[in-house]
Amino acid sequence: MNAADYPFTREAAEEVRKAGYTIEDLLGRRAFLPVRRRAAVRLLGALAEGIPPEYSHSQVELFSYPFARVMVSCLGDDHLIRRYALAEAKLAGRRMAKEGDLLDLARDLGLTPSRAGDLIRLHFSQYLPAASRMHSSKWKLVNRSLKGGFLSVTSGELLRLMEELARDRVQKGLPLPVSPEICAGIEELLHPIRLELQSTLSRDRADLGAVQEGAFPPCIRAMLDQVAAGVNLAHTARFALTSFLLQIGMSVEGVMAVFNTSPDFDCERTRYQVEHIAGSSGTRYKPPSCATMATYGNCPGEDDLCRRVTHPLSYYRKKGRSKINPSPSPSQAEGGPPPRPP
Repeated sequence: MNAADYPFTREAAEEVRKAGYTIEDLLGRRAFLPVRRRAAVRLLGALAEGIPPEYSHSQVELFSYPFARVMVSCLGDDHLIRRYALAEAKLAGRRMAKEGDLLDLARDLGLTPSRAGDLIRLHFSQYLPAASRMHSSKWKLVNRSLKGGFLSVTSGELLRLMEELARDRVQKGLPLPVSPEICAGIEELLHPIRLELQSTLSRDRADLGAVQEGAFPPCIRAMLDQVAAGVNLAHTARFALTSFLLQIGMSVEGVMAVFNTSPDFDCERTRYQVEHIAGSSGTRYKPPSCATMATYGNCPGEDDLCRRVTHPLSYYRKKGRSKINPSPSPSQAEGGPPPRPP
């Protein structure tokens, strides 16, 4: 395992510590200009198609990682932090896919896997923290065979779990406590990233067309903000947001565009779920009531109008004076999420 390829590992951190360079060294010395440039590339890549895997020298790759963490801390934007952590994890995933053996790296990330033929054994307590954020049914513990607290995963599944743990490792501790003087000293590097961040936030926010976004209840606004920031919503929140947007007139394609910034966005699966909620199975689902939203923990807090209505659609109707789609046939269901798709 090359520590420069996985700069978030404990081995890489130890190499950086032993080198003895300070942030001031990385910031001020001309010899570290490639490090500073590579750090900027890491952040710009996080806002675009991903961090380019090629690098000029292993030390440049190794030291650019802590410098990038300083830069992202100076910018202090939660959206950027999440995007950056995800991009580092995806870069590591591409590199892991080329490794012959992932077990050493898995141990650095807190796993203790062991081989069992072509499969890998893992204790469920180590499996759950990473797998719980994956929404496909195959990751659910109830769909895994447990024996003595252990389950089996393929090498590909282990890699995906390690990506999630790498994302946690990168995001941990961000933003760092960086002095204003250091941030001012790298403003030339930060400025283009700040501009790209503003552009990305504007681009990622879905165009809701004729829908009156200003009439959305607080719960829907909060969900949209989280999706735009790259947060994976819980199943109940995704159902509530999808059914609400469909009910006020957005198309299936429009709703899919809302979710395309999610880290685990899958076009085919998302289309199936959205069309299912829209009525492809014969039942068009309405969003849950305010009471149900609160029960599932999807109510961020009431405003004055919330206290006078019992349903998000009533809020939208009253605030926007908009015509809500009539109840479609053959049937329309309300109250909770539909069955999960197979």
